[in-house]
Amino acid sequence: MFLEATPIAWHNGKLVEREQAAPSIASHSLHLGIGVFDGIMAYWNGDRYYIHRLESHLDRLRNGSTNMGLEFAWSNEDLKMGILSLLDEVPKTNYYIRPIVYRSVPQLNFSDAMPVDVTILAVTIARDVDTSLTCHISQYERVSGSAIPITWKICGTYVNSYLSRRAAELAGFNDAILLDREGRITEAAVANLFFLKKDTIITPALTPNIFPGITRATILDIAISEGIEVIERDIRPEELGNFDAAFLAATMMELKPLTSIHPYQYDSSTHPLFRRILKEFREITHQ
Repeated sequence: MFLEATPIAWHNGKLVEREQAAPSIASHSLHLGIGVFDGIMAYWNGDRYYIHRLESHLDRLRNGSTNMGLEFAWSNEDLKMGILSLLDEVPKTNYYIRPIVYRSVPQLNFSDAMPVDVTILAVTIARDVDTSLTCHISQYERVSGSAIPITWKICGTYVNSYLSRRAAELAGFNDAILLDREGRITEAAVANLFFLKKDTIITPALTPNIFPGITRATILDIAISEGIEVIERDIRPEELGNFDAAFLAATMMELKPLTSIHPYQYDSSTHPLFRRILKEFREITHQ
């Protein structure tokens, strides 16, 4: 699946041709991955766009940027208006919105005094959300949150995701499940992981090595409102055969049922609890 941004982007307060927002080839953001991004879905319902938990996404972007020394002057309201102005200029459909904070100046060294750029991209995506996925346990260890804070969504951190996803695809799988240094299951390359056992949701307990996704939080909110039992705990690879179903959850992929985590097979797409959660999730996020 190719993800191409529209030719127009919001950049530092105004709409520009996308390539005008590109960093210099000599930018340390490009060389070292010094940047922060977020991912947001804008759903077109035929009348207007609906963006689920936009404030939470923008708060996360700002928090990561501030912690990285990439503070920017635009308020959340400025960024919201930037997103809406961008959406006004492109064909009406669903978009994955990618705000990114970086330095475009041609400097290989870095200093907090250097100017910071903020760009917002709108990316058209094919909606294959009902397709089931296959996974395996990755040869790559999940990057430690003690080494690079997972919650900040730092660009360079996602080399870990790239390596694990690429290796999975080369091995014939769709995605990878990563373990931490202690051998515990954490998540997929860019998605949180959930298991189902009868009428119960089981998911890895949050540690510094697991991303506290907004989609993850939405699923837990659904479970609370629907009276569904949730167990958050450490999960080991040897337990994978004990579950009835499994699925991944992230902003862009939404909820993806798994047919396997090699060598274990699941009938996830038809599991009644998965169908129930998926229905509630789409009603909340698409509106």
